[in-house]
Amino acid sequence: MRNLMLFDLHYQHNNPLSKKKLEIITEIEGNFDSLILGGDNAELSSDLQNHRVLFDRLKRRFECPTSFIIGNHELWGRLGNISSWRLLNETFPNLGKEYNFTYLEKGNLDIKDISFIGTYGHFDYSFLRQDRGVSIEDLLRGTFFTDGKKITWKDRLYMDWEDKDDEEVCAELVSAFVERIKTATGKIISVSHTIPRLSLNGWSDSPAQHFMEAYSGSNLIGDVLEADGGEYHFCGHTHAKARAEIGKTIVINIGSDYNVLRYAILQIDGEKSMVKEREIIL
Repeated sequence: MRNLMLFDLHYQHNNPLSKKKLEIITEIEGNFDSLILGGDNAELSSDLQNHRVLFDRLKRRFECPTSFIIGNHELWGRLGNISSWRLLNETFPNLGKEYNFTYLEKGNLDIKDISFIGTYGHFDYSFLRQDRGVSIEDLLRGTFFTDGKKITWKDRLYMDWEDKDDEEVCAELVSAFVERIKTATGKIISVSHTIPRLSLNGWSDSPAQHFMEAYSGSNLIGDVLEADGGEYHFCGHTHAKARAEIGKTIVINIGSDYNVLRYAILQIDGEKSMVKEREIIL
């Protein structure tokens, strides 16, 4: 089995760099048994036009089962007067049905003896290192000052979880992720948009990173992998490559960026499996 893993495409139909990235993806050689999108697939736009173009092109190129999770940019509901909760639980499940993409937040993609299981993940501030000069008040406000500059984490401005706080959202998503793992019918390959341990952040220490890293994921995801992880887990979000082992699970942050396309091909042949990573500078 050959499985193509794509993260952080941030597709925009009117952006030349996005168009070039998509052309490169559609020219990847060979056939695949599955295509997995790992979140921040496209920027939110009117009637999800960016997503529609992306899903249509991918569906026409890859004649295989396709699935996706979403990322934080796809949950910026306040830009379109819709709550993040509705986007997660109504808008994107409906889009998946329309284009025949399995939405991994609601169900697994089972192919032969493999179960692909995923979640957006979110963050719960469990990565906060308070000895590095960042406080929980900074994170809840979404702004931080360093070297005379103000840094803003836009999730705090544009996400709307109705009456839920970030910790509640993260705990609910991870709990549902665990339940889907329990229903797996084959070998588990899992994905999350946010990262499962701070070691998967991929960036060197800096005051700015001490602020931003707290939004990069949750130890709850890592705890799940520690207890019930499969052979591989793929993640993204931070736009920086990283690799680690959590329990018996090999975790790969693919690290794709706006001007750098990185993707992984997971090859599974019986009991043997391997991951080939590719990087293309745009």
